[in-house]
Formats: sequence, C-alpha cells, structure tokens
Amino acid sequence: MVILLLLAEGGLRLAGIARPAFYRYDPVRGFSHRPGARGWWTEEGTGWVSINRAGFRDGDHSAQPITGVLRVAVLGDSFSEAFQVNQNQTWWQQLQNQVNGTRPCTITAAYPKGIELLNFGVGAYGTGQELLTWLTNGRQSRPQLVLLAMFLGNDLDDNTPRSRDDRPVFRLDPSGKLQLDNSFRQSPASRFRQSWPGRSLNWLVEHSRLVQLLNAAKNRAANPAVPQLRPNKRNEGPPRAAPASPSGWALTAALIKRLNQEVQASGAQLIVISLTSPEQVWPNRRQRPAKPFAREQQLEALLQPLGISYFPLAPTLQQQADIQGLSLHGFPGQQPGLGHWNANGHRLAAVALSRRLCAKPLGER
Repeated sequence: MVILLLLAEGGLRLAGIARPAFYRYDPVRGFSHRPGARGWWTEEGTGWVSINRAGFRDGDHSAQPITGVLRVAVLGDSFSEAFQVNQNQTWWQQLQNQVNGTRPCTITAAYPKGIELLNFGVGAYGTGQELLTWLTNGRQSRPQLVLLAMFLGNDLDDNTPRSRDDRPVFRLDPSGKLQLDNSFRQSPASRFRQSWPGRSLNWLVEHSRLVQLLNAAKNRAANPAVPQLRPNKRNEGPPRAAPASPSGWALTAALIKRLNQEVQASGAQLIVISLTSPEQVWPNRRQRPAKPFAREQQLEALLQPLGISYFPLAPTLQQQADIQGLSLHGFPGQQPGLGHWNANGHRLAAVALSRRLCAKPLGER
C-alpha cells in the first residue's frame, strides 16, 4: 500500500497535476489564504493564482513604502481576490497600471513615481473580516490610501449578526458599541484544525499532490457547483441579491465607522467603492430591477455624515456595458451575466476608478 501511494504521488508530480488548497484555518479571521500556494483555479473562470508570503493573492511588497510612491491597500472579498482571472487582469492590478500610465493625473503630480496597490482581498469576507485584516495585516504595510471594495450583493447579509462556525462575528451591544464574538474557535471543525491530527492533515495538504486531489474531491462533494452558474435556456432573469436586513445595515455602518477611525489613526485615508451585482448589469435590460441602485443610494446616505469618500461603480459600468454590448459577469460554459467579474468587468472597473482617482485630488469627495 505504501509503495502504491508513493507511486501515485510520484506519477502526479511527473504529470504536473496539482489541486492546491488556497485557504487555511485562521484563528483571527476564521480562514485566510495559504502563504506560498500556487496553481490554477478552474472552479469558475480560469486563473493562475499565486499567494504571496503575507498570505494574499498578490506579489510580494517591500515592508516600507517607497519614497515618491502612493501606497494603496485594497480590502475586499472574492471580487478583489479575483481567482477567476489572471493577476494581470484583476481590477486592482490594471488600476495600478492605468494610473501610472495616465498623464495628467493628480496622483502622479503629487507622487511622481506613481501608485502601488497591495491586495488584501479574500473570498467570502464581509466587512468585519476586512476590518480584522486591516488590523492584523493592512496597517503594517503603512499605506496612505485604503480602498474598501464592497459587493453589495451579499456584504450586507454577510454582516448580519448571527452565529457562524467558520468565522468571527461582530455584534452591537445595547449601547451601540461593536463587540467581537470569537466563539467559532470552539466549533468542532475549528477545534479539529487546531489539534495535532488537524495540523498534520494541513501539512499533508500543503505537500502531497495525492492528498490535494482527495481534499479537492471532498470539497467539491460538500460544495457542488452553484446550479445558477450553469447555462440556462429558459431565459430566466437575474437572481435577487442577498437580503439586506436593518441589523445588517446597522452593523455595516458601525464596521465602516470603526474601520475609518482605524485607518485615520494610521495616517491614511479611506475611500469606499461598491462593485456591480449581476442584476444591475444583466445582459437583458428589461429583466433588470426597477431600482437597480437603491443600495448604493442607501450606502451613500450612510457614508456622507461620516465624511467618507464614496464611488459607486455600478451606474458607470452599467452605462459602459450597454454602450459596448458587454457582459461583465460570467464565463464560457456558464450562464452569461452570473457569478464574478470576467475580464470585461475587471477592465471597465479599472478604467472608471483610474479616471476618478486621477481627476480629483485625494481628500476631495
């Protein structure tokens, strides 16, 4: 049996077959990226993924900012993680390239060596985990600007306070103060991952191609592909966004307020951007909701009293998608218009953001 397992392991390595596990247990954020993990992502779209030493989908960066360069930290979820495309196609990498190649630009006028973006986006994160990412990783990189990239299609639901066994949960106490609930650490799954057998299995997942394949098969069986992503010949409209409860909005407001305080305490500025949801840029315009930007308007009303700059991408990207006849969400072999941004979505987002950043001086709303 041992000989057969060794032969299977050697055969997989010779054939170049790997199914790297990009995520791992994290005692602070629930889960995070596995530093040094590399390989192809094929669950939706196709992208070569490389996780840096800090544990994020990005290249390695110097510990200290470079003189004359504006360092920007990106906090976000799977749209910023962007496993579905290659790194050079992600909105944040293209944004860096476009700002550095744009003249005139208010940023390059103040920072002659351009802009450097550091990506801290992790799939399935809500605003609470993004706040923890800033506290544990982001602020150590000493950026001057922080972009909070929100996906209003599910962030509000992610922020709704309820017990979770895979992540920490923020709640509001009776006085309205944020309270952090780390009870996920006591869940059976978390306790196993912290045990000796769990750590041993984690080591095998990192080093054995055979165990990687078995782990991938286990995950696929536990989380089958979302049926909505499959091609649909019945011409059904877009799915509705995840619900947004009053408690979800209240906690979102408190989390952004706290993040803004922490960012300012580090000497940086926070800008909130919101991405597009599939229903807002649905290929069939007649099937879009009557008020596609209602959540953007509510978020703007929430941010204005806090003095936080806000740029909603959805109106601009909807207009550009319609003019150019493009689908911004979805990939070949899947239902057009659903899922994450494809290359079109990332490209249009980078163009819109670069124009916004280059047009207005930092600090101007």
